[in-house]
Amino acid sequence: MTKLSRVSAIVLGTAALSTAAHADIDINGFASVGGGWYNGSETGDSYLGYDQHFAADPVTKIGLQFSTAVNDKVTATGQLLAKGSNDYDVEAAWAYVSYAVNDEWDVRAGRLRAPLFAYSDFLDVGYAYPWITPPTLVYRLDFDSVEGVDTLYRTEHGDWSATYQLYYGRLTDDINIEGEELALDFENFAGINATFNKDWLTFKASFNRAKFTIESPTDLAALIDGGSGLRAGGYDQAADALEMKDEEGIFWGLGVLIDYDDWLFNTEYTSIVLDEQNLISEDKAWYAMIGKRLGDFTVHATYAVDEDDPDYSVLDEIPTADPRYALAEGAIGNADTSSISLGVRYDFAAATSFKAEVTRYDFDATDTDGTLVNFSIDTVF
Repeated sequence: MTKLSRVSAIVLGTAALSTAAHADIDINGFASVGGGWYNGSETGDSYLGYDQHFAADPVTKIGLQFSTAVNDKVTATGQLLAKGSNDYDVEAAWAYVSYAVNDEWDVRAGRLRAPLFAYSDFLDVGYAYPWITPPTLVYRLDFDSVEGVDTLYRTEHGDWSATYQLYYGRLTDDINIEGEELALDFENFAGINATFNKDWLTFKASFNRAKFTIESPTDLAALIDGGSGLRAGGYDQAADALEMKDEEGIFWGLGVLIDYDDWLFNTEYTSIVLDEQNLISEDKAWYAMIGKRLGDFTVHATYAVDEDDPDYSVLDEIPTADPRYALAEGAIGNADTSSISLGVRYDFAAATSFKAEVTRYDFDATDTDGTLVNFSIDTVF
Protein backbone atom coordinates (compact mmCIF):
# COMPACT_ATOMS: atom_id res chain seq x y z
CA MET A 1 0.00 0.00 0.00
CA THR A 2 1.44 3.35 -1.01
CA LYS A 3 1.70 6.31 1.33
CA LEU A 4 -0.94 8.12 -0.75
CA SER A 5 -3.27 5.13 -0.44
CA ARG A 6 -2.92 5.05 3.34
CA VAL A 7 -3.54 8.78 3.70
CA SER A 8 -6.49 8.66 1.31
CA ALA A 9 -7.98 5.70 3.16
CA ILE A 10 -7.77 7.56 6.47
CA VAL A 11 -9.29 10.72 5.02
CA LEU A 12 -12.10 8.93 3.24
CA GLY A 13 -12.81 6.66 6.18
CA THR A 14 -13.04 9.66 8.49
CA ALA A 15 -15.40 11.36 6.07
CA ALA A 16 -17.63 8.29 5.95
CA LEU A 17 -17.92 8.16 9.74
CA SER A 18 -18.50 11.84 10.25
CA THR A 19 -21.96 13.37 10.24
CA ALA A 20 -23.22 15.05 7.08
CA ALA A 21 -22.96 18.52 8.59
CA HIS A 22 -22.18 20.26 5.33
CA ALA A 23 -23.23 17.83 2.61
CA ASP A 24 -24.93 14.49 2.06
CA ILE A 25 -22.62 11.55 1.38
CA ASP A 26 -23.76 8.90 -1.09
CA ILE A 27 -22.33 5.47 -0.31
CA ASN A 28 -22.37 2.52 -2.71
CA GLY A 29 -20.55 -0.76 -2.56
CA PHE A 30 -19.70 -4.04 -4.22
CA ALA A 31 -18.35 -7.40 -3.14
CA SER A 32 -17.16 -10.68 -4.61
CA VAL A 33 -16.55 -13.96 -2.80
CA GLY A 34 -15.65 -17.33 -4.21
CA GLY A 35 -12.65 -19.48 -4.99
CA GLY A 36 -11.16 -22.09 -7.27
CA TRP A 37 -8.50 -24.65 -8.15
CA TYR A 38 -5.74 -24.79 -10.77
CA ASN A 39 -4.52 -28.13 -12.07
CA GLY A 40 -1.32 -27.79 -14.11
CA SER A 41 0.49 -30.33 -16.23
CA GLU A 42 3.47 -30.28 -13.85
CA THR A 43 3.53 -30.93 -10.10
CA GLY A 44 3.37 -27.75 -8.07
CA ASP A 45 2.03 -25.60 -10.90
CA SER A 46 0.13 -22.48 -9.88
CA TYR A 47 -1.43 -19.62 -11.82
CA LEU A 48 -3.18 -16.36 -10.91
CA GLY A 49 -2.88 -17.23 -7.23
CA TYR A 50 -4.55 -20.65 -7.64
CA ASP A 51 -3.02 -24.12 -7.27
CA GLN A 52 -4.32 -27.66 -6.75
CA HIS A 53 -5.68 -26.66 -3.35
CA PHE A 54 -8.77 -24.53 -2.94
CA ALA A 55 -8.01 -20.80 -2.76
CA ALA A 56 -10.44 -17.96 -2.12
CA ASP A 57 -8.09 -14.95 -2.03
CA PRO A 58 -7.74 -14.42 -5.81
CA VAL A 59 -11.43 -13.56 -6.25
CA THR A 60 -12.52 -12.21 -2.86
CA LYS A 61 -12.84 -8.42 -2.49
CA ILE A 62 -15.07 -5.70 -1.13
CA GLY A 63 -15.28 -2.03 -2.01
CA LEU A 64 -17.10 1.09 -0.83
CA GLN A 65 -17.50 4.24 -2.90
CA PHE A 66 -18.22 7.62 -1.32
CA SER A 67 -19.39 10.68 -3.21
CA THR A 68 -20.47 14.08 -1.97
CA ALA A 69 -21.45 17.27 -3.76
CA VAL A 70 -19.46 20.07 -2.16
CA ASN A 71 -21.43 22.62 -4.19
CA ASP A 72 -23.16 22.76 -7.56
CA LYS A 73 -19.80 22.55 -9.36
CA VAL A 74 -17.49 20.47 -7.16
CA THR A 75 -17.86 16.79 -6.18
CA ALA A 76 -15.50 14.67 -4.09
CA THR A 77 -15.33 10.91 -4.77
CA GLY A 78 -13.40 8.08 -3.16
CA GLN A 79 -13.36 4.32 -3.36
CA LEU A 80 -11.91 2.09 -0.65
CA LEU A 81 -11.00 -1.41 -1.78
CA ALA A 82 -9.79 -4.53 0.06
CA LYS A 83 -8.71 -7.56 -1.99
CA GLY A 84 -7.73 -11.01 -0.87
CA SER A 85 -4.91 -10.99 -3.42
CA ASN A 86 -3.48 -7.98 -1.54
CA ASP A 87 -3.80 -9.46 1.96
CA TYR A 88 -7.04 -7.48 2.43
CA ASP A 89 -5.13 -4.23 2.92
CA VAL A 90 -7.50 -1.31 2.41
CA GLU A 91 -6.47 0.95 -0.48
CA ALA A 92 -7.93 4.08 -2.02
CA ALA A 93 -8.53 2.87 -5.56
CA TRP A 94 -10.10 6.26 -6.33
CA ALA A 95 -9.68 9.55 -4.52
CA TYR A 96 -10.42 12.62 -6.60
CA VAL A 97 -12.25 15.94 -6.81
CA SER A 98 -14.33 16.74 -9.87
CA TYR A 99 -15.20 20.19 -11.22
CA ALA A 100 -18.14 20.49 -13.63
CA VAL A 101 -17.22 23.18 -16.17
CA ASN A 102 -20.67 22.68 -17.73
CA ASP A 103 -23.14 19.87 -18.39
CA GLU A 104 -20.79 18.21 -20.90
CA TRP A 105 -17.32 18.89 -19.52
CA ASP A 106 -15.71 17.75 -16.24
CA VAL A 107 -12.19 18.20 -14.90
CA ARG A 108 -10.93 15.82 -12.20
CA ALA A 109 -7.79 15.69 -10.06
CA GLY A 110 -6.49 13.04 -7.66
CA ARG A 111 -6.10 9.27 -7.87
CA LEU A 112 -7.99 8.08 -10.95
CA ARG A 113 -8.51 4.84 -12.81
CA ALA A 114 -6.24 4.67 -15.88
CA PRO A 115 -8.53 4.09 -18.91
CA LEU A 116 -6.52 1.24 -20.42
CA PHE A 117 -9.28 -1.27 -21.18
CA ALA A 118 -12.96 -1.37 -22.06
CA TYR A 119 -13.87 -2.40 -18.49
CA SER A 120 -11.30 -0.25 -16.65
CA ASP A 121 -13.86 2.03 -14.98
CA PHE A 122 -15.47 -0.88 -13.13
CA LEU A 123 -12.68 -3.44 -13.25
CA ASP A 124 -13.15 -4.48 -9.61
CA VAL A 125 -16.96 -4.67 -9.78
CA GLY A 126 -17.49 -8.32 -10.66
CA TYR A 127 -21.24 -7.87 -11.05
CA ALA A 128 -20.66 -5.51 -14.00
CA TYR A 129 -19.50 -8.12 -16.53
CA PRO A 130 -20.30 -11.73 -17.45
CA TRP A 131 -16.97 -13.31 -16.41
CA ILE A 132 -15.56 -13.83 -12.92
CA THR A 133 -12.77 -11.51 -14.08
CA PRO A 134 -12.18 -10.09 -17.56
CA PRO A 135 -9.82 -12.28 -19.65
CA THR A 136 -6.51 -12.22 -17.78
CA LEU A 137 -4.34 -12.72 -20.88
CA VAL A 138 -5.55 -9.33 -22.12
CA TYR A 139 -6.09 -7.60 -18.75
CA ARG A 140 -2.47 -8.47 -17.95
CA LEU A 141 -1.07 -5.26 -16.47
CA ASP A 142 -0.25 -5.13 -12.74
CA PHE A 143 -1.43 -1.54 -12.31
CA ASP A 144 -4.66 0.30 -13.06
CA SER A 145 -4.42 3.80 -11.55
CA VAL A 146 -2.85 7.19 -12.24
CA GLU A 147 -2.34 10.09 -9.84
CA GLY A 148 -2.90 13.33 -11.71
CA VAL A 149 -5.57 15.17 -13.66
CA ASP A 150 -8.00 14.27 -16.43
CA THR A 151 -10.83 15.84 -18.37
CA LEU A 152 -14.02 14.20 -19.60
CA TYR A 153 -16.06 15.64 -22.46
CA ARG A 154 -19.44 14.17 -23.41
CA THR A 155 -21.19 15.00 -26.69
CA GLU A 156 -23.43 13.65 -29.45
CA HIS A 157 -22.55 12.81 -33.07
CA GLY A 158 -25.89 12.27 -34.73
CA ASP A 159 -27.37 9.10 -33.20
CA TRP A 160 -24.09 8.32 -31.43
CA SER A 161 -23.15 9.40 -27.92
CA ALA A 162 -19.44 9.98 -27.34
CA THR A 163 -17.12 10.48 -24.37
CA TYR A 164 -13.55 11.74 -24.72
CA GLN A 165 -11.02 11.52 -21.91
CA LEU A 166 -7.55 13.04 -21.67
CA TYR A 167 -5.32 12.39 -18.66
CA TYR A 168 -1.82 13.15 -17.38
CA GLY A 169 -0.07 12.14 -14.19
CA ARG A 170 2.26 9.75 -12.46
CA LEU A 171 1.97 6.42 -10.70
CA THR A 172 4.29 5.27 -7.93
CA ASP A 173 3.27 2.01 -6.34
CA ASP A 174 4.38 -1.49 -5.39
CA ILE A 175 3.55 -4.48 -7.56
CA ASN A 176 3.84 -8.18 -6.78
CA ILE A 177 6.09 -10.12 -9.15
CA GLU A 178 6.57 -13.79 -8.29
CA GLY A 179 5.98 -13.11 -4.60
CA GLU A 180 8.22 -10.03 -4.34
CA GLU A 181 6.93 -6.51 -3.69
CA LEU A 182 8.73 -4.30 -6.21
CA ALA A 183 8.62 -0.54 -6.69
CA LEU A 184 7.04 0.83 -9.86
CA ASP A 185 7.30 4.41 -11.14
CA PHE A 186 5.42 5.64 -14.21
CA GLU A 187 6.35 9.23 -15.11
CA ASN A 188 4.72 11.40 -17.79
CA PHE A 189 1.86 8.91 -17.71
CA ALA A 190 -0.58 10.27 -20.28
CA GLY A 191 -3.23 9.13 -22.70
CA ILE A 192 -6.47 9.63 -24.55
CA ASN A 193 -9.55 7.45 -24.41
CA ALA A 194 -12.68 7.61 -26.57
CA THR A 195 -16.00 5.77 -26.29
CA PHE A 196 -18.80 5.77 -28.87
CA ASN A 197 -22.20 4.21 -28.19
CA LYS A 198 -25.36 3.70 -30.20
CA ASP A 199 -28.13 1.48 -28.86
CA TRP A 200 -26.61 -2.02 -28.61
CA LEU A 201 -23.18 -1.17 -30.04
CA THR A 202 -20.16 0.35 -28.25
CA PHE A 203 -16.69 1.15 -29.58
CA LYS A 204 -13.76 1.99 -27.33
CA ALA A 205 -10.24 3.17 -28.18
CA SER A 206 -7.32 3.97 -25.87
CA PHE A 207 -3.78 5.28 -26.42
CA ASN A 208 -1.37 5.62 -23.47
CA ARG A 209 2.32 6.46 -23.07
CA ALA A 210 4.67 6.57 -20.08
CA LYS A 211 8.30 6.61 -19.01
CA PHE A 212 8.68 3.82 -16.48
CA THR A 213 11.06 2.25 -13.99
CA ILE A 214 10.36 -1.10 -12.31
CA GLU A 215 12.58 -2.49 -9.56
CA SER A 216 14.33 -5.73 -10.56
CA PRO A 217 13.46 -8.93 -8.68
CA THR A 218 16.24 -10.36 -6.50
CA ASP A 219 17.39 -13.03 -8.98
CA LEU A 220 17.38 -10.59 -11.89
CA ALA A 221 19.27 -7.94 -9.90
CA ALA A 222 21.94 -10.54 -9.13
CA LEU A 223 22.17 -11.46 -12.83
CA ILE A 224 22.58 -7.80 -13.78
CA ASP A 225 24.84 -6.43 -11.05
CA GLY A 226 26.00 -9.42 -9.01
CA GLY A 227 29.63 -10.45 -8.55
CA SER A 228 29.38 -12.88 -11.47
CA GLY A 229 26.64 -10.98 -13.27
CA LEU A 230 26.44 -9.33 -16.67
CA ARG A 231 28.17 -6.07 -15.75
CA ALA A 232 31.00 -7.95 -14.05
CA GLY A 233 31.51 -9.81 -17.32
CA GLY A 234 31.55 -6.59 -19.34
CA TYR A 235 28.14 -7.17 -20.92
CA ASP A 236 26.76 -3.70 -20.25
CA GLN A 237 24.43 -3.63 -23.26
CA ALA A 238 22.64 -6.77 -22.11
CA ALA A 239 22.57 -5.52 -18.52
CA ASP A 240 21.00 -2.23 -19.59
CA ALA A 241 18.40 -4.09 -21.65
CA LEU A 242 17.32 -6.25 -18.72
CA GLU A 243 17.22 -3.38 -16.23
CA MET A 244 13.83 -1.67 -16.46
CA LYS A 245 15.02 1.87 -15.77
CA ASP A 246 13.86 5.03 -17.56
CA GLU A 247 12.18 3.00 -20.28
CA GLU A 248 9.44 4.38 -22.54
CA GLY A 249 6.48 2.47 -23.80
CA ILE A 250 3.09 2.76 -25.47
CA PHE A 251 -0.03 0.79 -24.63
CA TRP A 252 -3.01 1.01 -26.94
CA GLY A 253 -6.25 -0.86 -27.28
CA LEU A 254 -9.45 -1.19 -29.29
CA GLY A 255 -12.70 -2.73 -28.13
CA VAL A 256 -16.12 -3.60 -29.52
CA LEU A 257 -19.01 -4.47 -27.18
CA ILE A 258 -22.32 -5.76 -28.57
CA ASP A 259 -25.44 -6.45 -26.51
CA TYR A 260 -28.22 -7.27 -29.00
CA ASP A 261 -31.44 -9.17 -28.39
CA ASP A 262 -29.98 -11.25 -25.52
CA TRP A 263 -26.82 -12.02 -27.52
CA LEU A 264 -23.46 -10.73 -26.31
CA PHE A 265 -20.27 -10.29 -28.29
CA ASN A 266 -17.21 -8.61 -26.80
CA THR A 267 -13.73 -8.30 -28.24
CA GLU A 268 -10.64 -6.27 -27.35
CA TYR A 269 -7.24 -6.00 -29.02
CA THR A 270 -4.30 -4.46 -27.13
CA SER A 271 -0.61 -3.93 -27.81
CA ILE A 272 2.53 -2.94 -25.90
CA VAL A 273 5.16 -1.10 -27.97
CA LEU A 274 8.56 -0.21 -26.49
CA ASP A 275 11.09 2.39 -27.60
CA GLU A 276 13.89 -0.05 -26.75
CA GLN A 277 13.95 -3.76 -25.97
CA ASN A 278 13.99 -4.57 -22.26
CA LEU A 279 12.90 -7.29 -19.89
CA ILE A 280 9.28 -6.78 -20.95
CA SER A 281 8.80 -7.97 -24.52
CA GLU A 282 6.62 -6.10 -26.95
CA ASP A 283 3.38 -8.02 -27.23
CA LYS A 284 -0.17 -8.08 -28.47
CA ALA A 285 -3.17 -9.67 -26.83
CA TRP A 286 -6.82 -10.09 -27.76
CA TYR A 287 -9.96 -11.97 -26.84
CA ALA A 288 -13.34 -12.73 -28.36
CA MET A 289 -16.37 -13.63 -26.24
CA ILE A 290 -19.83 -14.76 -27.33
CA GLY A 291 -22.68 -15.15 -24.88
CA LYS A 292 -26.43 -15.73 -24.70
CA ARG A 293 -28.93 -14.76 -22.03
CA LEU A 294 -31.46 -17.44 -21.18
CA GLY A 295 -33.76 -15.84 -18.64
CA ASP A 296 -31.78 -15.40 -15.44
CA PHE A 297 -28.87 -17.37 -16.91
CA THR A 298 -26.08 -16.22 -19.22
CA VAL A 299 -23.82 -18.75 -20.91
CA HIS A 300 -20.61 -17.61 -22.60
CA ALA A 301 -17.42 -18.80 -24.26
CA THR A 302 -14.17 -16.81 -24.57
CA TYR A 303 -11.00 -17.38 -26.55
CA ALA A 304 -7.96 -15.27 -25.62
CA VAL A 305 -4.37 -14.97 -26.87
CA ASP A 306 -1.25 -13.18 -25.55
CA GLU A 307 1.70 -13.21 -27.98
CA ASP A 308 5.14 -11.89 -27.00
CA ASP A 309 7.65 -10.56 -29.52
CA PRO A 310 11.05 -10.65 -27.79
CA ASP A 311 14.23 -9.25 -29.35
CA TYR A 312 17.19 -11.37 -28.32
CA SER A 313 19.66 -9.34 -30.39
CA VAL A 314 20.45 -7.31 -27.24
CA LEU A 315 22.26 -10.42 -26.00
CA ASP A 316 24.53 -10.74 -29.05
CA GLU A 317 27.57 -9.53 -27.09
CA ILE A 318 27.33 -12.57 -24.78
CA PRO A 319 28.84 -15.82 -26.13
CA THR A 320 26.15 -18.49 -26.19
CA ALA A 321 28.51 -20.82 -24.33
CA ASP A 322 28.56 -18.41 -21.39
CA PRO A 323 25.99 -19.63 -18.81
CA ARG A 324 24.89 -16.02 -18.37
CA TYR A 325 23.47 -16.08 -21.89
CA ALA A 326 20.89 -18.75 -21.03
CA LEU A 327 19.95 -16.92 -17.83
CA ALA A 328 19.50 -13.60 -19.67
CA GLU A 329 17.56 -15.24 -22.49
CA GLY A 330 15.24 -16.88 -19.98
CA ALA A 331 14.63 -13.58 -18.20
CA ILE A 332 13.29 -11.82 -21.30
CA GLY A 333 9.53 -12.17 -21.56
CA ASN A 334 8.47 -14.87 -24.02
CA ALA A 335 5.22 -16.32 -22.78
CA ASP A 336 2.94 -16.98 -25.74
CA THR A 337 -0.28 -18.17 -24.15
CA SER A 338 -3.81 -18.97 -25.24
CA SER A 339 -6.92 -19.87 -23.30
CA ILE A 340 -10.46 -20.99 -23.86
CA SER A 341 -13.09 -20.45 -21.20
CA LEU A 342 -16.65 -21.69 -20.74
CA GLY A 343 -18.81 -20.02 -18.14
CA VAL A 344 -22.29 -19.49 -16.78
CA ARG A 345 -23.79 -16.63 -14.83
CA TYR A 346 -27.00 -16.97 -12.79
CA ASP A 347 -28.69 -13.79 -11.54
CA PHE A 348 -30.51 -15.52 -8.71
CA ALA A 349 -31.42 -12.44 -6.64
CA ALA A 350 -31.64 -8.66 -6.99
CA ALA A 351 -28.21 -7.17 -7.75
CA THR A 352 -26.57 -10.55 -7.03
CA SER A 353 -25.15 -13.20 -9.34
CA PHE A 354 -23.43 -16.57 -9.14
CA LYS A 355 -20.76 -17.38 -11.73
CA ALA A 356 -18.83 -20.55 -12.54
CA GLU A 357 -16.11 -21.01 -15.16
CA VAL A 358 -13.69 -23.57 -16.54
CA THR A 359 -10.63 -22.17 -18.36
CA ARG A 360 -7.97 -24.14 -20.19
CA TYR A 361 -4.58 -22.42 -20.58
CA ASP A 362 -1.88 -23.42 -23.07
CA PHE A 363 1.61 -21.98 -22.41
CA ASP A 364 3.50 -22.40 -25.69
CA ALA A 365 6.89 -21.17 -24.45
CA THR A 366 7.12 -23.83 -21.74
CA ASP A 367 5.00 -26.45 -23.51
CA THR A 368 2.77 -26.75 -20.47
CA ASP A 369 -0.93 -26.34 -19.90
CA GLY A 370 -3.41 -26.23 -17.06
CA THR A 371 -7.06 -25.94 -16.14
CA LEU A 372 -8.60 -23.37 -13.82
CA VAL A 373 -12.00 -24.10 -12.25
CA ASN A 374 -13.43 -21.23 -10.22
CA PHE A 375 -16.64 -19.59 -9.07
CA SER A 376 -17.82 -16.35 -7.51
CA ILE A 377 -20.81 -14.64 -5.97
CA ASP A 378 -20.93 -10.95 -6.95
CA THR A 379 -23.16 -8.24 -5.60
CA VAL A 380 -23.61 -4.48 -5.64
CA PHE A 381 -25.33 -2.45 -2.94
